[in-house]
Amino acid sequence: MFKNYFKTAWRYMTRNKVSSVINILGLSLGITSCLIIFLITRHEMSFDTFHPDKERIYRLVSEREWKGDKTWRAGMVDPAGATVREDITGLEAVSVFYNYYAKVRIKNDEGIKQFDAPRYGIDPVDIVITDPFYFDIFKYDWVAGTPASFSVPFAVVLTTDKAHKYFGNLPYEEMIGKEITYGEALHAVVTGIIKPWKQNTDFIFTDFISTASIPGSELSNFIDMTAWGMWNSSTQVFVKLLKGADPATVEAQFPAWADKYLLKGADMQIRMVLQPLSDIHFNTDLKDDYSHQAHLPTLYGLMAIAVFILLIAAFNFINLSTAQSMQRSKEVGIRKVLGGKRSVLIGQFLGETFIITLFAAIISLLVAYPLVGLFHSFMPPQIIWGLTRPVTWLFFVGVIACTTLLAGLYPAKVLSGDMPVSLMKGASTHKQSSKGMLRKFLIVFQFTISLAFIISTLIITDQLHYMMNKDLGFDKDAIVNIKIKGNKEVLTERIGQFPYVQMVSIHTAPPAAQGHPGTIFKYNADGEEREIAGVALEFCDENFIPLYGLRLVAGRNLLPSPYMKEFVINETFARQLGFNNPQDAVGQPIISGQWDRIPDNELVPEGPRQAMIVGVVSDFHLTPLHEQIKPMGISATTRAGRIMSVKIATTGKGVLDVKRILADMEKTWKDINPGERFEMAFYDDSVKAFYEKEQKMAQIISTAMSMAIFISCMGLFGLAVFTTKQRTKEIGIRKVLGASISNILLILSGGFLKLVVVATVLASPIAWYAMSRWLEGFAYHVPVRWWIFILAGTLAALIAVITIGLQTIKAARANPVNAIKSE
Repeated sequence: MFKNYFKTAWRYMTRNKVSSVINILGLSLGITSCLIIFLITRHEMSFDTFHPDKERIYRLVSEREWKGDKTWRAGMVDPAGATVREDITGLEAVSVFYNYYAKVRIKNDEGIKQFDAPRYGIDPVDIVITDPFYFDIFKYDWVAGTPASFSVPFAVVLTTDKAHKYFGNLPYEEMIGKEITYGEALHAVVTGIIKPWKQNTDFIFTDFISTASIPGSELSNFIDMTAWGMWNSSTQVFVKLLKGADPATVEAQFPAWADKYLLKGADMQIRMVLQPLSDIHFNTDLKDDYSHQAHLPTLYGLMAIAVFILLIAAFNFINLSTAQSMQRSKEVGIRKVLGGKRSVLIGQFLGETFIITLFAAIISLLVAYPLVGLFHSFMPPQIIWGLTRPVTWLFFVGVIACTTLLAGLYPAKVLSGDMPVSLMKGASTHKQSSKGMLRKFLIVFQFTISLAFIISTLIITDQLHYMMNKDLGFDKDAIVNIKIKGNKEVLTERIGQFPYVQMVSIHTAPPAAQGHPGTIFKYNADGEEREIAGVALEFCDENFIPLYGLRLVAGRNLLPSPYMKEFVINETFARQLGFNNPQDAVGQPIISGQWDRIPDNELVPEGPRQAMIVGVVSDFHLTPLHEQIKPMGISATTRAGRIMSVKIATTGKGVLDVKRILADMEKTWKDINPGERFEMAFYDDSVKAFYEKEQKMAQIISTAMSMAIFISCMGLFGLAVFTTKQRTKEIGIRKVLGASISNILLILSGGFLKLVVVATVLASPIAWYAMSRWLEGFAYHVPVRWWIFILAGTLAALIAVITIGLQTIKAARANPVNAIKSE
């Protein structure tokens, strides 16, 4: 029976080459979309689902509210872990870990082997300082050593992969006791080796240093167990609840804990929340230094896109099959006269659909690998291996079965449902009007989806153009950011002497960065103390403001100082202090909640705890455009600085000159820091990276738009071929009577254009609602412009006219005498 279905399907495909190509190509695109998007979503949904008791593991995070402004933080104050363990009930285990960016050195018989530190914000951080309780929450298989050996100072536990990287193929037992130097002088001894997890996880740590190593080591420079006012994104607290414990009951204890320990302003509310382990991979409001987060709405959007593209391809199949049903009426009539049952005929037509779908599936498998490579920029590299897993093949078979039923069931019922006498005459008892209405509905549906994609693409592109070109309030072109190591005074002097360098500045972060440290400021206004919370801080030298082109609207620039004694603030900060006129803020004293420490954790001299406002700069965007401009204070201190910014004179210089400039700076940097990695980035590229998620989304939507339009146009072309073939005689008669090609084109395409207009009306409110919700995620965004909907409808109409016109013009230019005679 299957052999007969195959023969029949093959004959039908060879006789109807255009519709067969359209069906196979459309279905293959739909199946490929489903397959690739399944691989992406399955990969992202699988993160950290393998942990024992995963439903009892939570991360402690905070929600802060100050004057109606709410922000979330995944980081904690450094000493939080021990007090939570002591004061909060209902917990089986509490662990704290600190991300550690450090180079690694190992001394062996061959000399010193060195490994560079991860690049902040670029490389995954795989070194953590943690306590033995970490291994009570997250389970590992120990191949050497025990968790008990991790409680001593200067102990380190390695994964087997990292152990082999450090010590080669030594037996694990011989690796125990080996010494590893982290950073400049943290000497740790290997006390245990564990197997790394093979499943997808955000906890990609390979080096675990004991928290008992903090006192008396360089770790105390950035981990302070007394600093209750310093919130650190690298400090993470995880808890494991007791069996049967209610998370709400545990959370109810945190307000008293926060009141007891946390330093916060009078107007600031801090609410501690337990974040489930399953939420960490998807909650992009809570940033940390280690997890690879996915945007859950984007994943849901991808799933919807895959379904829509497959539906469009299936509707093409239905349209073409029902339109060509008259051509198969005699075949069906003969089969019925010879005793063929309707169920058998339905099985035959479904079998033919299955064979066509199978061809499409084979093509989709062949193009899956190249497509994954083509879109590698927004696909995890592990996805390609998902094609070989059994669950992927089960999904693939399921998609083939669903596509066969979706595309073939209705045409099979239509083709097998008429009376044999009518079918033998070439007529159909099935109402042609109902078939026509179905075809119109399916065309409207296809173009509604396509138009929604077109409108969304235009709005996303408009917003991206706005973000990339908006005046951010500072200069970002021709500025190179270099990570500082070694003697920064010598480095600054030597690079500053280059003839093409206009200016050099040392500071903690550029004007716009993923995160600035924050604190509380106090100001005494006419005997009333005002408190401003959530003020971003920047520590820099006197060149920072002119190098980045920050515009002073009042006062003067900062003067060099060994500690914080003066501030330049932005206009938002000035307004929150109560000064509508920026000039009135100049000369006013303020007190910073972080006065006691500067970024390198050196204590300032004893003395007055207040600083002076010496200038006000125009507001600039210190965070991406998703967020409102926040208050900021800029202070000069000669001790602060992790980043060197270099302003390059690029006038008249080409690409080769810029490469030579960078090579000179790298050579100078390595002369001062031999053996270290030179880390630099153009600042404008760093700003663009803020909107990487939006750029990927634009790529995805534009790709989906292209596929939807292509499949829809193939369907229109197939219908145009069928329609012109059916109306050949009419076209010939109209030409004989004097109709022009444009008249015939208008007559044959007019019906399709009406459907496009209907699709535009339906797609516009859908796209408007979806894009309005998306734009709400930006504090600064473009309006949804009315002309975008007209442009999208016009584009769709032009595409439809071109698609239909190619075949219509060919028919209209044919000799009318031959057309009439052929009938």
